[in-house]
Amino acid sequence: MNLYKAILEKNRKNKLIEENDKIVVGFSGGPDSVFLVEMLVKLRENINFDMVLVHINHLLRGENSDGDEIFSLDYGKKKGLQVFSRKINITELGKDMGLTLEEAGRKARYDLFKEIFEKTGANKIALAHNKDDQLETFMFRLIRGAGLEGLEGIVAKRDIYIRPISEIYKKDIVEYLNENNISYRIDETNLENEFTRNSIRLDLIPFIEKRYNPKFKDKLYFLIEEIREANRVLEMKFEQYMVNNKLSIKKLKQLDKYLLSKVLIQYLYSYGIEVSRKKIQLIEDILYKGGSKDISLNREFILKKDYDFLGIEKNTKKEDNYIKEVELEVPGQITFGDYIIEAVLSNEILYDKQNFYTSLKKGDKLKIRSRNDGDRMIPIGMISEKKVKDILINEKVPKEKRDTIPLVLHNEEIVWIAGIKGNEKYKNSDYKSCVKLNIRRISS
Repeated sequence: MNLYKAILEKNRKNKLIEENDKIVVGFSGGPDSVFLVEMLVKLRENINFDMVLVHINHLLRGENSDGDEIFSLDYGKKKGLQVFSRKINITELGKDMGLTLEEAGRKARYDLFKEIFEKTGANKIALAHNKDDQLETFMFRLIRGAGLEGLEGIVAKRDIYIRPISEIYKKDIVEYLNENNISYRIDETNLENEFTRNSIRLDLIPFIEKRYNPKFKDKLYFLIEEIREANRVLEMKFEQYMVNNKLSIKKLKQLDKYLLSKVLIQYLYSYGIEVSRKKIQLIEDILYKGGSKDISLNREFILKKDYDFLGIEKNTKKEDNYIKEVELEVPGQITFGDYIIEAVLSNEILYDKQNFYTSLKKGDKLKIRSRNDGDRMIPIGMISEKKVKDILINEKVPKEKRDTIPLVLHNEEIVWIAGIKGNEKYKNSDYKSCVKLNIRRISS
């Protein structure tokens, strides 16, 4: 397979790179980004354009992260390309902003891309997503319940972002680099299946290929292309339903349910807000209710219904209560965000989500906080630890609410994900008396 010819044709078809472009290229030093730059260098034989490379040292893998940075700087020097490199502590950024490592890493990358984009006067940002990335994104969104818009995968061109190698499989990329003795770096965390996307790539897709269809990836990509075509035919412009920069409820009510959902989806996407079926359903429900209503869309934005209009606004509600730690001594109670957490001595056992009957003792000092990336515990009925994030996903807790749920800790161990799941190590074994933890929402 002539990979360069395929990329040349892709570029001609989608007009990704044009004469006199100035392109910022995301460069990790891994096989995908090295292959992307190799192809772009070849492309400059046919098209006149400039490019600079941007590398982020996430400080997550010690000497390996530093090695990636050194490799990237040396690679750029050999190619005669300017490289902008920056060290960013992703772990601290995640804690400060209440983001997972994946989310913090993505934010850091895109923020730096935008910064260099403006600094260099560029007009496009090139990213090294390959065909496998598209399929993994499709499967990831399908599992989480995305609609047709979300199932488009990763498009080759959107706004200032271009993905010139998005139709090349990873195995072909690696094979090309190895056959041509082109060096690249390996991020060993991509070989771990802790993260959902890694598990899809390493476990799920290979299982389907082996058990059901060896050409599963090709068939799946054909489906993605069909979905893209269907979305283009059914495309809705939310702007035509706007009045004074807000969505007109009167106009929205005239739409068929499916077209209504497409307008709402496009409106949320315009603010960079992640969309779910449940979120769209909540918005649709309040259209037919009187008065005003607010819906939290994520940590940054809320949707306000003001009688005849819907509008997205910045969430100005202080979230200090969700982030700071508070202490609780048994027995006692504290307020945490929108909740009251209580620890009481109890002789009555009544199992439900609001109560967890524990092996804690009178006088024990507890800590209440929101979750941190990497939090783990052994859920009731299990023998091994699971990530709190995965527990919340399994319990179908909406993403925008996960950081508001209190965690109860004793000696730095998670005792209870309040109202969700208790720790097997702390469950009560004395059915006569125990310490009961209780959560209830503050009445509004």
